[in-house]
Order: sequence, then C-alpha cells, then structure tokens
Amino acid sequence: MPPISPVKDAATGKTVKSATLTPLRTMSLEEVYKLITSNERLATLTLAVRDAALRGDENACRRLKQQTLPYVTPCGVFTRRRSDCLMEPSGLVVVDIDHLESAEEAENLKQQLFVDSYLSPTLVFVSPTGRGVKAFVPYASGQTASEGIGWAMSYVHCMYDADYRQPGKGVDTSGKDPVRACFLCHDPGALLRINE
Repeated sequence: MPPISPVKDAATGKTVKSATLTPLRTMSLEEVYKLITSNERLATLTLAVRDAALRGDENACRRLKQQTLPYVTPCGVFTRRRSDCLMEPSGLVVVDIDHLESAEEAENLKQQLFVDSYLSPTLVFVSPTGRGVKAFVPYASGQTASEGIGWAMSYVHCMYDADYRQPGKGVDTSGKDPVRACFLCHDPGALLRINE
C-alpha cells in the first residue's frame, strides 16, 4: 500500500510544518492503524476532544482537534498540501460520516462499513468526537481521486445515511478535495483490512 502524508507530529500533535508546506514524513496504512489503536498520547488528546464534544462546546472541540490531533492526507503523498503537488496517489479516499446520535451508533456504523464488500474499506475508525466514522476506501483504477471521492460519498450516502435529513448529519460532503486533512484519533477498535 503506498504511503500517506502526515503534517503534524504524531507524538505531540503539534504542527511541525504548516499544512501548505512539506509534510513531516510518509506513513504506511499499517503505521496509521498502529498510531490510532495503541498510541497513549493520542488516547489522551482524543479524550480531551471527546470531553469537549460531550459538554457541547463545539468551539473547544474544534480548536482541540485542529491544534492537537495529528492528521494525514489519505489520497496520497504530497510535496506540499496542494492538489497540484500530488507525488504519489495512495488509491484511497476518505469518507467521513458526522454527527451521529451516539457513540454506539458510530461503533455500529463502523462495523457495517467494514463488512460492506462493495465498499471494502481498508481502514475504518470512530472520529475524534466519538459520534462519527472515518473510512479509507479504495477507488477503481482508471479513476482520479476526485472521482473516487464522489463515488464513495454517493455510495455511503445512498446505502447508510439516506435517513439523515438534518443538515450536517451523515456524509460530510465538504471533504471532496483530495488534499483534505483527515484528523486521526484513538480508537482501539479500529478495523484494518490487510491485502485480501
């Protein structure tokens, strides 16, 4: 699996390089999985974000997420975080489902997405707030990352969130840009599909 690019320090969560500058390094999907499932510092940072979300303090939640959590660009490796600077596509896109009713609903959706043989995500984990899910989904060869994002978002919307009529609930369609950052958080139950 080709690597993807973090732009924040995984250990501290601090920005190492501006998001528009050269990323810190590349990581394999397996390294991202290990970070999500077993990094104690990330567990502490995630707890702070989730506490703010549980209190209903959206500003603190957003600030903590943006200032402390590491993130990656799942669509590939970029020399700079700009769409014209893609060095190596990963063949993956991220689908982000937000504002679910509960942590239990997020856990259930995580399982449903992972076993969906048509979607076949390589990594699925509960999002930083605890009430959303992020899925790294492979797209068909011959498609661009933008086409893959459109396909994956449409599929998940049709299959999993057609019941969400309230604005902001369900698939986050703002993530259509291939350079979009995907914040990582602790999820010891994250699901990884190894080359099948």
